[in-house]
Amino acid sequence: MDMKNVMILLCCLFIGVYTIAQTNCKPYITIDKGSKWEITNYSKKGKAMGKIAYKLIEKEEEGNTTIFKVKAISYDEKGKEIFDSSYDAKCIDGVFTIDMAYKISEPSMQAYQNMEMDIDATTITIPSMGESVGKELDDGSLKVGIDTGSPLKINMTIDITDRKVEAKEQRTTTAGTFDCIVLSQKTSTKLLMKMEVDSKEWYAENIGLVRSETYNKKGKLIGYSELTKLE
Repeated sequence: MDMKNVMILLCCLFIGVYTIAQTNCKPYITIDKGSKWEITNYSKKGKAMGKIAYKLIEKEEEGNTTIFKVKAISYDEKGKEIFDSSYDAKCIDGVFTIDMAYKISEPSMQAYQNMEMDIDATTITIPSMGESVGKELDDGSLKVGIDTGSPLKINMTIDITDRKVEAKEQRTTTAGTFDCIVLSQKTSTKLLMKMEVDSKEWYAENIGLVRSETYNKKGKLIGYSELTKLE
């Protein structure tokens, strides 16, 4: 084989490997720009306590990286809009990560919706469905400085620790039936006072969070959230 043909072969091999790397990541988020989904929050007795409506507002692809930009709007139990925020999720070299800033959309932040925030967030990895049960995962953290308009500045921190792959399960909600990877973790939130809880999260590929459950230190259910709409 002459040098010209060798170069052509090498280029073809490179393009093939590059294409595989591009398509290897199966994100835990909807993949079509403009797609919408809703997570409804429930009390431990199953009473709806509000919801968060999400929309994929942008999908950017460059090289081995795909960035998903998400807008989140929180509503109370009466359907009144109380808070909006945004965050990024990424596929890089086949690995899916999500910005810890997604925690800003949670109901605990609604009292600060009109205040300026200084956000410092790490990312957390959601492993592929092929990952082994028992696999330990990296921690995540979020630090938020809240400007109240007075000399008093409120600081909030959220630390997620002891993350691991708990199981692989199929889960059914009003939005459908999904094959999920189940993650367990501990969450410590410090905002005026400190609170620690345990939780489990169910994620489906090309969908995202399907269900989450939160427990107190005694292992009793505090509340849960479920994917209730997908379009």
